[in-house]
Amino acid sequence: MVFLWPNINIPRLNAYLLKDLSDDELKAFKKTFEFGTYAPFSTMLELVIKKAPEDYLNKPHSYIRRKEDEAGRTEPFVLIDEQAVLQDAVWYVDHFANEDEVDDGEAESTAVLWQILVKTDCLPITYVNYDIGNMSIQEDLGNCGVDLPAPEDYEQPEVWGSGGLDIGDFRNSQNAWVTAEPGEFEESTDESLRKTYSPMPDRVARLKDDVAKQIGVKSRWTICQKAQPKKLPDGTTKEFPEGSVVLQLTYDPDFSWPPYKWPEGSL
Repeated sequence: MVFLWPNINIPRLNAYLLKDLSDDELKAFKKTFEFGTYAPFSTMLELVIKKAPEDYLNKPHSYIRRKEDEAGRTEPFVLIDEQAVLQDAVWYVDHFANEDEVDDGEAESTAVLWQILVKTDCLPITYVNYDIGNMSIQEDLGNCGVDLPAPEDYEQPEVWGSGGLDIGDFRNSQNAWVTAEPGEFEESTDESLRKTYSPMPDRVARLKDDVAKQIGVKSRWTICQKAQPKKLPDGTTKEFPEGSVVLQLTYDPDFSWPPYKWPEGSL
């Protein structure tokens, strides 16, 4: 039976509510975030939404960053305040500037807290870009009108979006890895299909349309690889019949996916 590889090891950030949201406002926020993180089929980032500790309320973000550091939670976090309703945006809070960033002329001092107000649906791709080094928070702040070296308590004139990326279009092109057994796919040696890849493979394959529709992927001719046993998140190993292949396809966002499940402990 065709096997759609599960999306695992999804990064997760704490998101603290600094302002009470109505049920409708919270639902709207979560719906927007789910869209931007490509849930539930290709989730990039998860949030654990929590009511902020009383000690965090009406305090500078730098105070909250220090408290998180003291608690050993040194990873970035998200703050949800009135901007979630006013501008459909949240605060992504990273780290205090280090000596190298001061020496490089990015910050005036190590008292500068790197944070950026970002559109809710653009938060996941922003996080991923920072995590893999495609972009930096300093670059994005510069694009939002913040002059470097950034002073302590700098103001951000514009809300950060996606840098021109169409989140909806990108959602439609998310990669899906599939292992198909004999009878579930078809192969071709047609050069017109193979020559789109470099180096040109000996053959290409595609999932049969009816099989693709059953699991929520879009079929196309692609390079195929011999299937190997696959270790699953529960520690077990899934074996595949001889002749099975691995295909890189794309998810179909319009498929009837089950509702996204927010992390345990999240509002």
